[in-house]
Amino acid sequence: MRPVTRFRHPERSSGLRTWCVILFSLVLILPYAWAQGGGWVKKTTLPTPRGALGACVVGQKLYTVGGVTTSPFTDLAANEVYDLNPWAVKSPMPTPRGWLCVAVVNDTMYAIGGGYPNATRKLEAYNPATNTWTQRADLLGERRAAQAGVVNGIIYCIGGNQTERNCEAYDPVTNTWTRKSDRPVSGGDLAVTVYNGLVYTFGGGYTGTAQKNVYAYDPQTDTWTKKADMPTARFGFQTYLVGGKIYAIGGTQMMSDALKTVEEYDPVANTWKTREDMPVPLAWFGGAVANNRIYVISGTPDGGISGTGDIWEYDPTMTGVGASFELPRHFVLEQNYPNPFNPTTVISYQLSVVSGVNLRVFDLLGREVAVLVNEEKPAGTYSVIWNATGFPSGLYFYALQAGIQRQTKGMMLIK
Repeated sequence: MRPVTRFRHPERSSGLRTWCVILFSLVLILPYAWAQGGGWVKKTTLPTPRGALGACVVGQKLYTVGGVTTSPFTDLAANEVYDLNPWAVKSPMPTPRGWLCVAVVNDTMYAIGGGYPNATRKLEAYNPATNTWTQRADLLGERRAAQAGVVNGIIYCIGGNQTERNCEAYDPVTNTWTRKSDRPVSGGDLAVTVYNGLVYTFGGGYTGTAQKNVYAYDPQTDTWTKKADMPTARFGFQTYLVGGKIYAIGGTQMMSDALKTVEEYDPVANTWKTREDMPVPLAWFGGAVANNRIYVISGTPDGGISGTGDIWEYDPTMTGVGASFELPRHFVLEQNYPNPFNPTTVISYQLSVVSGVNLRVFDLLGREVAVLVNEEKPAGTYSVIWNATGFPSGLYFYALQAGIQRQTKGMMLIK
C-alpha cells in the first residue's frame, strides 16, 4: 500500500476517479437497460416497502393493503393506491396483518385472514369511494397465506397455514361463509386465478415441500379436477390472467432464495410454456392486472431479510416464448440487482453442466471479503444474496468460478 500513497498526485487522483465513475456508470446503465427488456418495466416505488401484502385493482386504480416489514416481521395496516400518478395514502386497515388475501366484488375490496405470528379470522371490507372500512363476518377458521378468487360474486378462500386444504365460500350479500369441498392437496402460500368460472389453484407448501400441483375447482359442482403440473415447484408466488393465459411468477422453494421464473399456462390446452425470467428474484409480493399488464409489487428476494418497494409492470405480449423447459446452454454470470445497493443485493448465474462452483466477493484492493458459494451444483439457474451489512461503501467485485470458466463483475455499495 505504501507506494500508492507515495506517488499519489491530486490531479492524477482526480482524473482516475473520473474515469472510474465513467466506467462504473457503464456497468450500471447497460445491465439495467437489459433488465427492463423482455416486457418488464420498473414503474415506481411503493411508499411503504413490505412483503406478504395484498393487492387488487378497483376502478383501474391499484390498491396495496397490509403486509409485513422485513425481518423481524411486523404486521402492517398500510393502504396505498397508485393511479399512474403519485401514490395516495388511504385509511389503514383496522387490523394490521401480512400474508392476507384480497378479493374485489362490486368495487369493494375484501381483506381476508392473514396475520403474523398469529393468524386471524378477520374479514374487513374497504369502500374506495368513501375511504372507509367495515367489519364483516369472520372466516370459519384462522388462515394465513391463503388465496382467494371470485366467481359470480362469491369469494372462494382456499388453502393457508402451510398445510391447509380448506375451501370456504363467502357471500357479500348475505355476509355468510360456507364450507366447501377441500382441495385435494395442502396449499399454504399457493396461488389462485379464476378462468371461465373455474378457480385454478397452483403450487403452495413451505420449506422443503414446495409443490407443483395444479387443481381446478368448479363452484357449480363443488368438485376438484387435477390439471397439468407446473414445471417449477414453488410457493410464495402469484398467478395472473392475461389474454386467456395464466402467468406464474416468482416465488421460492426454500424460503431463503427467491425465484425469477415465469411460466405460462394455457387452461384450454392444459399445457405449460416457459417465458423469460423476471428481472429480479422475488417472493411474497403483491400483484394485480390492469389494462392487460401485470403489476408485481414489492416483496422480498431473500425470505424477508431484505425488502424492496419496487413495482414492476409486465406485458406478456412483449416476451418471447420457449417451446420446452431447457436447461441453460451457457455459463453466465449476471449483473447484480439492485445496483447500487444497500445493504443487500442479488447475484444470479447459470450453469450449463454440473460444476464445482465458487462465488466470492472482493474489495477494490483485491482482498477477499466474502465467500457466497463453494460447492458442486447441477446445471441450472441460481441466485444468491449478499448482505453487505458491516462493510463500508465502495466498489466491490464478485467472481464466479465454475470448472475452468470464470467471470467477474463490479457492484457498488452505497450507504
